[in-house]
Amino acid sequence: MDKSLLPEQALANWQQWGVDLHSKPVLIGALNGGRSNQSYLLDSDIGKLVLRINAAGSLLPGASRDNEIKIWQAAGQKGIAPPVVFVQPGNQYQVSSHINSDLPTQPQLNQACVDQAFDLLNRCHKLEINAPTINYNDHINHYWQIIEAKNKTPSPTLVNQRKPMRLLLESLLTSNSPTGICHHDPVIANFVGTPNRLYLIDWEYAASGLQIMDYAALATEWQIEDAIVLERTKFESESLIQAKALYWYLCNLWEAATT
Repeated sequence: MDKSLLPEQALANWQQWGVDLHSKPVLIGALNGGRSNQSYLLDSDIGKLVLRINAAGSLLPGASRDNEIKIWQAAGQKGIAPPVVFVQPGNQYQVSSHINSDLPTQPQLNQACVDQAFDLLNRCHKLEINAPTINYNDHINHYWQIIEAKNKTPSPTLVNQRKPMRLLLESLLTSNSPTGICHHDPVIANFVGTPNRLYLIDWEYAASGLQIMDYAALATEWQIEDAIVLERTKFESESLIQAKALYWYLCNLWEAATT
């Protein structure tokens, strides 16, 4: 199906969305998004909505739209994520509430933002739902397969990290580090709202996993000092250092595989 036609096709079925809409939502325009899915802002008689069109083949090994939506809905019910309004039965698109966003360009310098970010991740980790466990090794292998299939020449640094990172991951997995439902992508762009009320969006990578990986990503992407993360989470310093190194490795692999 032609992706460019999907917004109009989704809107044509607005009466099936099962919410208190009395008229067809109006397409305002595209929202900034990632390299795979595309989101659109809608105006409706119940407020602003977000229509997200799912790109085929954008999920990682072991992931599924059903699991993503299950975690997203659970997070929405706890006020962690914008509420899900409608899920198309074929998982081609979802509709969710739109959250107006007014974040500073450097949220790590705003104490309220930092507090909110840590609180959201903590609450996410406490979600009591059954969800598949992420396989970090499968994700790493998936990225390498893409790189090799493209006949790309990865950087020597990336190649040299391959074995050490495998050993580092094994160390983390066998360290009895706490697990739970993790977002796995808490970059600044995936937080919306205001410094006093943030929400997490983009739950494609969410799964049961190592909680420290969320904090490693937060520390890296938000440029939060390790001492602050350790004080807030009570993790060991060595574990955070390892998790940050693994996160950087995954980011570099993703970049090499998708560009």
